[in-house]
Amino acid sequence: MKFEIVPIGSATCRVVLTGRADAAGVDGIEAEFNAQLRDTACHVVVDLADVPFMGSLGIRLLISIARQVARRGARIAMTGVQPQVLEVFETMALLDLIPPAPDAAAALALLEG
Repeated sequence: MKFEIVPIGSATCRVVLTGRADAAGVDGIEAEFNAQLRDTACHVVVDLADVPFMGSLGIRLLISIARQVARRGARIAMTGVQPQVLEVFETMALLDLIPPAPDAAAALALLEG
């Protein structure tokens, strides 16, 4: 699994995750990812377009991100969620914590509201 944090304007950043969000994938990025995200003060759009699988450690990572973002008074949304990954979020009742949006513009609108 890989990640990239890209600024979108002054108050928002896009977090692009790529690969399987399973134990091996999350273990490979978790420490560095959390460290980089901690150093930002922005709202977060998580792009999951290239995440074909979401395991329990991937869910834990995203919950951790959502809590970290909320603690600093920012908002989070996700976009590009593949149907099988969205089903995991629905089953786990996590859509209120990290709301999905059909595209980046809709995700930005969620963050503003």
